[in-house]
Parts: sequence; C-alpha cells; structure tokens
Amino acid sequence: MVRSFFDPNLIKQMMPKQGVSSTPVFDLKILMETQRKNVQAVTDAVQLGVEGLQQAMTRQAELMGRLAQDNSNVASTLMTEGTPEQKVQRQAELMRKSYEDTIKGAREVSDILSKSQEEAAEIINRRVTASLSEFKYAFDAREAASQTSRAANAAWNAAETATKATTKAAAKTVKKAANKSRKAKSRRKAA
Repeated sequence: MVRSFFDPNLIKQMMPKQGVSSTPVFDLKILMETQRKNVQAVTDAVQLGVEGLQQAMTRQAELMGRLAQDNSNVASTLMTEGTPEQKVQRQAELMRKSYEDTIKGAREVSDILSKSQEEAAEIINRRVTASLSEFKYAFDAREAASQTSRAANAAWNAAETATKATTKAAAKTVKKAANKSRKAKSRRKAA
C-alpha cells in the first residue's frame, strides 16, 4: 500500500518521533483547499492577462491595417496635381494626422493592457486576503503567525510572478507597435 506524505494519520504517527505533540497544529484539509484556490486564482489571473494581451494584439493589428491604408492614401494624395508648396503643406498635414492617430492607438493598446493587469491583480489581491483568513483558521494560535507569514509570502510571490509576466508581455507588445510605427514612417520618408 502506497501512503501519501499528506496522509493525516502518517503525520500523527511521525510527530511523536520528532518530539512534537501527536495533535497536529493545523488542519491539513483546509490548507490543501487553500492551496487549490491559490492555484486557481493564479490561473484565472494569468488567463485574464492572456485575454488582455490578445485584445491588445487584435487592436494593434487593426491599427496597423489602418496605418497601412492611411499611408497608401497619403502616397496617392501627394501624387495629385498641385504646386510643390501645396504638396509640402498637404504632406505635413497628413504626417501630423498620422502621428496623432499612432499615438492615440498606442494609448488604446496601453489602456487595454493596463485594465487587464488591474483585473488580474485584483483577483490575486482578493485571493491573498482570503488565504490569510483561511490560514489563520487552519492554524492554532501557537503556529499562526509564522505559517501565515510564509503563506502570505508565497501568495505574494505568485501574484508578483503573474503581474511580471503580464507586464513583460504588455511591454513587448507596445515596443513592437512602436517599432512598426517607426518602420512605417521610415518607409514613407524613403518613398
């Protein structure tokens, strides 16, 4: 018969051998349920982050398509008749509009990512708060302080990891958008 390390009877048998009371100082079932909920919260937060990233990438693709269309319109507009002064004036106005649209689009993508991060952080914050209450309930007064601190640190580290992953993905997306925008401007200037 294979015995689980988390078997409460096994733990009770081992405790007297270690010079510890045979009565556990915590409820193992509550702790295991708390950890399951913690993993679920991190999973939910990461999923929210991924969904936010997908929304941002979709919006960014839409903006890039619109930028390409605008660049095509700029080129055709500049080829129309008119004096060189009129063409320069039209080009300056079109470039200003393109720049403003690019900045507006970057802000939209950034807002999407920020909202996603805030929602993910809120999930983790709620779970950390609940975990602390559950740990307090699971441990008796003698062990509550040290165990709760470790659990809070673990939950905090999980939240930090999820937030860093979402932030890193968001920064990468925004950086790609900026690079594409710069390349598009360089191609327009070269043309």
